[in-house]
Amino acid sequence: MRRLRSWKLLLPLAALVAVGSVSVSGSLAASSQASEVRVAIMTDCKGAFAFGYELDIGGAQAAFAQYAGGKPKNRKKPSAGMTGIKVGNTPVNIVGYGCGDDTAPTAIKETRRLMEQLKADVMVGPLSGDEAVAVANYAKGKPTKTFIIGTAGSQDPTLQIAPKNMFRYHGDGAQWNAALGEIVYKRLGWRRAAIIMDDYSFGWTSGAGIIADFCAIGGQITKRVFPPLNTTDYAPYIRQLPRPGTVDGYFWVVGGTGTGASLKAFEQAYGRLDPNQHAGNLFFAFLGADKEVAPKVVGSYVGGFGTAPGLASAQAKR
Repeated sequence: MRRLRSWKLLLPLAALVAVGSVSVSGSLAASSQASEVRVAIMTDCKGAFAFGYELDIGGAQAAFAQYAGGKPKNRKKPSAGMTGIKVGNTPVNIVGYGCGDDTAPTAIKETRRLMEQLKADVMVGPLSGDEAVAVANYAKGKPTKTFIIGTAGSQDPTLQIAPKNMFRYHGDGAQWNAALGEIVYKRLGWRRAAIIMDDYSFGWTSGAGIIADFCAIGGQITKRVFPPLNTTDYAPYIRQLPRPGTVDGYFWVVGGTGTGASLKAFEQAYGRLDPNQHAGNLFFAFLGADKEVAPKVVGSYVGGFGTAPGLASAQAKR
């Protein structure tokens, strides 16, 4: 957990553990005597998270470039593909990229295309919570295929559904928000708070982590508001929240294109944000948030899924 000290702080969209993909792929190749391992990458090119499509793919492919000799066909467009990837003596071929829209039906349609039509052995992805739930159920019927979750932070795929051929190398949304509730309780004196969270699996998981933490130490959540993912007009949902002064603060679990839009709606209703009265999950300090969101909440506490180790600024090192 960290406090957002600089509006330039952001988290990479695709901190994917591609080394894990390579490792699993190699074992598949050995067991099937395959001449190559066929890999697919599934992310979103439409919907609330479309803005990170190329960056997401680039994150997944970075380890291939660093550790497996992969060469990008176009450095400015990761989806153009890579050549020369080799793990040990086994070539790795990226056979295709999925184009999701943060919905389960599209995720399954694209996963089937990648795994059944393009014959991928391993899929890295998907990006979002409901997509991962759907893919986990699909994976149960494809025991010879391997699925490595991309950035999806819903708990269900590995905690409840848990197919033996699906792996996650990062925390889930609840884990990412560990201690956020305790910090605002102890440092900011919050006792009563409201929470607004996206009405889908990642929003529920992320919000549950905050609520459990805050209530366990003695806090009280007086109101829960659930806008659907891809909402464009947040005014009706902001009006469901308690007015400033009636609670000590607000937890925000609204992601993608909705983060900035929901905060703007709050400002339109109640005026400029007080950073000490607002705390958010990773979307407060996420890709693009450095320009639109973070300047409004400098000083707020933020959950997340990484420490941005590549940042060299003094603020990032604190």
